[in-house]
Amino acid sequence: MRRELAAIAVVAATGGTAGADVRVLVAADSYLATTSGIAGDAVADVAWSAHVESRDPAHDAVLDWVQRESLIGGAPRRELHELSYVERRIPGLELTLGRFRVPGGFWLIADGAGIAVRSSSLSAGVFGGSRSFTNGRSDTLITRSPHPLPLAGAAITTRGDVQVAASYTYTADQVALYRGDGVMATHREPEQFADAELAAAIGERGFVTIGATAGSRYLVSYPTDAARIADDPKLENVWFGSQAVYALIDGRFGGWRLDGGVAALRTKLGQVSDPALAAITGSFAEATARASWRRELAWRLDGRYRARLWADKSRAQRAEVTAEWRRGALDVHARVGLDLHHSAARAPGLVTSRTLLYRASIGHKTASTDLALGVAAVAALGDELAAGPGDAAGDQRAPYTLEARSYGFLRAFASHGGWFAGLDAEASVRGDGVRALLQIGFSR
Repeated sequence: MRRELAAIAVVAATGGTAGADVRVLVAADSYLATTSGIAGDAVADVAWSAHVESRDPAHDAVLDWVQRESLIGGAPRRELHELSYVERRIPGLELTLGRFRVPGGFWLIADGAGIAVRSSSLSAGVFGGSRSFTNGRSDTLITRSPHPLPLAGAAITTRGDVQVAASYTYTADQVALYRGDGVMATHREPEQFADAELAAAIGERGFVTIGATAGSRYLVSYPTDAARIADDPKLENVWFGSQAVYALIDGRFGGWRLDGGVAALRTKLGQVSDPALAAITGSFAEATARASWRRELAWRLDGRYRARLWADKSRAQRAEVTAEWRRGALDVHARVGLDLHHSAARAPGLVTSRTLLYRASIGHKTASTDLALGVAAVAALGDELAAGPGDAAGDQRAPYTLEARSYGFLRAFASHGGWFAGLDAEASVRGDGVRALLQIGFSR
């Protein structure tokens, strides 16, 4: 398979039109992780990937392939993310064929075709075919048991001083829910996504973006009655059950760069009869701010702040300050921050918490090498969750949480011509796990 992948990359790279902009990235990596947690099984795998683009005004061709194999008996993953061709030699038209990304939800890719009418200021088109991947990242067509899922949509984009984009996509999803005893219940559910965005420049050094998105939401309820405990879980499909709006502004003033944003997300996490659990909500409003200052290549300072308020009045704040100093090849980097959670939810297990964040390293950087050694502490998803009764400190059995961790790290990266290689390694300061990522590849 490695030889086949390399051959595809070489053919795609050398088969482009003379004068086309051809970009090639072929890489292999191996990942290793060990933990002592019950839910954190050891991982050891190897992957190879290829991304090839050939672009010119008349036509484009793109290949994006990843294959990951477990070294300890885990399930392999082979994913063709994109294999598409775009033709523009017909005046005023753009034709797309193959496997290509479409606007809408995360990981929304289509096997099919699209056609768009283009001018210097407007592009409007339609696309359709079969959905390539489910939300669970299962391939629907390149598999031993294909199950095509319909997909159709339309998009329009205007160009100029003010750029506006809008799209609508209708599709279906194959949802798999665990019933217990190794049995999965599957549901085929319709989905739709609507997106709109406006972007405009402010003077010569400013930029503003405003957007909105809405999509389908699934609410899952499992039977709790003892007489029906073996029944399939029920799935409620809420059209446009998740909505979000956002606005971003960015500007440069001398050596300063300032940006800020506001966003609001409205969604429901689950369909449960327990009032305490029903109080858990995914709806929140968020505000962010960032200020960066650079003095030539020697100094760089960066400050960030984020505040988030949930619909149940829970709130979270995070503030971080970063400083970087370089002299010749010597690079010193330090970051410190604080993550605060205040829980107002009635659901059991949610607690108020404070987490110290830090990262410090000393390294050696040149045009072709990057070496850094340091320590860090990060706050991860689930810091606000308390362990259950009788659980040991640091227990990781909750399936959707990761506790905050402190670790030492080593980063080593080198390039020569089009070749590159790198190592990223982490070791927990408590001695209960290591992670390592080794990569090597070619890019031009």
